[in-house]
Amino acid sequence: MTDYNSKTIVALDNFSVPMARDIIAKYNNEVYGFKMNHTLYPHTGKEYNNIFCDYKLFDIPNTMCSVIESVIDSGAEMITVHMSNNVDSIEAISQYADKIKLLGVTFLTSWSHNDVEFIFKKSISSLYERSSWIMKKYNFWGMVCSPKDLLLLKNDIPDSHGLKKICPGIRHDVFNSQDQVRVSTPEYAIKHGADYLVMGRSFFNHKDE
Repeated sequence: MTDYNSKTIVALDNFSVPMARDIIAKYNNEVYGFKMNHTLYPHTGKEYNNIFCDYKLFDIPNTMCSVIESVIDSGAEMITVHMSNNVDSIEAISQYADKIKLLGVTFLTSWSHNDVEFIFKKSISSLYERSSWIMKKYNFWGMVCSPKDLLLLKNDIPDSHGLKKICPGIRHDVFNSQDQVRVSTPEYAIKHGADYLVMGRSFFNHKDE
């Protein structure tokens, strides 16, 4: 067992329901938890309480509240919310912050900085400044970010301090980036402030080595 397994969240999004159940049974006592999307969780995750629902909620307040209530009733531990929602929507879901760990997604970690600035017409720093301030104000537990942004958050975004950092894009071989653009090793991410590592194929490939 590696010394960061207790910080690892295994991504199951691309697995079938039977395979996901087998993986959970095999690694449930070894890793922190498991990440599922909205198509997998209703069929697999309700039996477990260490589930990270990667829903990236972006909708009207009533719809988001209904989804979060359903996930809470099922026993999930975390859920992601897109920080492009307006403040009224974020305020509405903040009522659940003591029942489930809310995680803010400022922008997709699979995007390059050029992608982000082209889409939002704002700098990476200004986007993180806004989202971190809102997350802090409305009692979010943490944020999803690229490991390549950890130093920026630490040095330039004080409102991000105290928010847990959950980092996808973790690769043992950084030259095999797959569907992520900005990747790093587990060691780099932990060293620079990641609290949890989201690993999918790289987790299983490393296990097979």
